[in-house]
Amino acid sequence: MAKNPVEVEVAIETLAVDGLGGGDHQERPIWVRNALPGEVVSARIVKRRGGARYADGQLLGTAHPERIPSACQYFPRCGGCVLQHASGDYQLAHKQGALAASLKAQGVEAHCWRRPSSLVRLGYRTKARLGVRVVGGQVLVGFRESFSNRVAKLQSCQTLTPELSALIQPLKSLIGALSAPASIPQVELAQGDDARALMLRHLEPLNPEDLGLLTRFAREQDVQVILQSGGYDTLQALDMGQGVPAIKPLAYQLPEYGLSLLFQPDQFTQVNALMNRELIRTALAYLMPRRGEVIADLFCGIGNFSLPLARSGARVVGIEASERAIASAEDNAGRNGLAHRCHFKAQNLYTPMEGGEALERTAQAAFGAAPSALLLDPPRSGAGERLADWAKIPSVERVAYVSCNPETFAADARTLAACGYRLHEVGVYDMFPNTSHIETLGFFVR
Repeated sequence: MAKNPVEVEVAIETLAVDGLGGGDHQERPIWVRNALPGEVVSARIVKRRGGARYADGQLLGTAHPERIPSACQYFPRCGGCVLQHASGDYQLAHKQGALAASLKAQGVEAHCWRRPSSLVRLGYRTKARLGVRVVGGQVLVGFRESFSNRVAKLQSCQTLTPELSALIQPLKSLIGALSAPASIPQVELAQGDDARALMLRHLEPLNPEDLGLLTRFAREQDVQVILQSGGYDTLQALDMGQGVPAIKPLAYQLPEYGLSLLFQPDQFTQVNALMNRELIRTALAYLMPRRGEVIADLFCGIGNFSLPLARSGARVVGIEASERAIASAEDNAGRNGLAHRCHFKAQNLYTPMEGGEALERTAQAAFGAAPSALLLDPPRSGAGERLADWAKIPSVERVAYVSCNPETFAADARTLAACGYRLHEVGVYDMFPNTSHIETLGFFVR
């Protein structure tokens, strides 16, 4: 933070991928939150990094035609959202433009663009990590403030589901009553279709009185409380005096496919349930699984795409680095009567060990045939160096690629183009409305 914040008048010329309005001040770039292109704002500089300035913005004069009143009283101070001031249509156009720019930079042209998909703008987020801080005896629980590590002062959150938002106030009271509230740096919230879980990070041991308060909180709020003294390997269910304590999995339904998937509260799942269903529906419409064909689901997680593919008649080879995720995928396949159509394997897909020949051998051993299609859902780092090896498998003819990073998606699209694939159709899916996050689904054909 600047010791003496300076306010300057700035003409906003662009909107960056991260949702900040861009202009110039004294021949140096300045990035302003709560600002849109074409607006003139009073920018209060609060941070300097490199040669750039970062500022809070207050509109002066005429507003951008797509500016709307924020639905959230904590915007823009809270950093959980960056685009609450822009209409939904403008946000989608901005995100599609960012994806198009990334593809153009890699020399990739999409044959068709799918209309951007958005289903719900508020109350969608089923998972979140919230910071905790005690300031002057007051407990704060919320997202970090923009341009700062400080915790925003929230009473509620319209981005979280109503069920998770309702926990913020009781959490503040709970933490304030613990013996060492300053030793609680964060909480993580997770929600399934019918239950909620809270992971409480604590830097100091909890005493019996603390555990009693947590037990009462869990019962009153009907939420599973999980204690975390270190990394995720230290997660431990709160002893509620009802037998051996065990962490209970959460669940979400994919009703279109008659599926129910269990997951541990700390495991990765998509945070927007409706948009996740739309992604699955569209990916399967692209791939059109033929009964009995083999499809490789790479970075398969707990089986979010694998099981719908199997339910549609395909035989699925699912590969994922996390052994816990693979165990969950196998359990989900068994519970849904699809074990005979799924073969899961724990393997780091970024190592040479899982190239094209290895993937072919895995599929042949499991189902007696090589894969004819790929489904990719990698982390932000992209598919990695093995992508070309998988794409060159002679039997593979189509690829559905789900991405959370337009830059790595575009780079991988270039790799696929070099392997003889065309980006047949691509589209933006608003998995995180009002944020800068861009979710993409692309369909490639050889």
